[in-house]
Amino acid sequence: MLTGKELGAAIEAARLKKGVSKVTLARAMEIKPPSVQDWIHHGRVAKSRLGALFQYFSDVVGPEHWGVREEWGYNPSLRIVDGMVTLPQYDLKAAAGPGRYLEAQLRVGAVQVCQDIVARILRNSGVALTSLALVTVAGDSMEPTINDGDIVVIDRSVETIDRDGVYLFTFGDETFIKRIQRMPKSLSVNSDNGLYKGWEISSEETSSLHVHGRVIWAWLGKPI
Repeated sequence: MLTGKELGAAIEAARLKKGVSKVTLARAMEIKPPSVQDWIHHGRVAKSRLGALFQYFSDVVGPEHWGVREEWGYNPSLRIVDGMVTLPQYDLKAAAGPGRYLEAQLRVGAVQVCQDIVARILRNSGVALTSLALVTVAGDSMEPTINDGDIVVIDRSVETIDRDGVYLFTFGDETFIKRIQRMPKSLSVNSDNGLYKGWEISSEETSSLHVHGRVIWAWLGKPI
């Protein structure tokens, strides 16, 4: 991947090709104009912003322009079309059987999402675009954080409980979205709705746990 002044030159070339001002670019990236100047002159761009930057210019330049690979968050198949990005959508209500594999059990289609919303999620989470997916939630156990029928955004690259947070996972024969806290010898599984009791997954039971992703955003526009 390009770095330093080479990255800065690539940003400036993409900006000119897209025909946007530095102020417009700053507004799209939700940063101040002087920061855009720093990007262009020195190529000092935080890794957490690269995915959003590449996606913003994906309608005018390809991955070779940046010297990046797909894992940096750029996927040619996810080019912007009329300001919209297509993301895969999953539905917990569609889960059947053991639900061991997210793609096979839960996928119901794809949704076009406004480019600006996707860019905002990428900036706040630092997640690669190719890892994003939408999930329709069933049930009230996570209210008031997540309501029945809400759509949340998950990071599909997360396959383990690496930190406390809200996760989409299958345990045994059931699929859940729950808040999980790491404990010394177990995982504490809790609902935000106080009407539901928490439970634990012991270290011996983790072989029955399959993590589909970590919830990073609720469709009301708030990080989780």
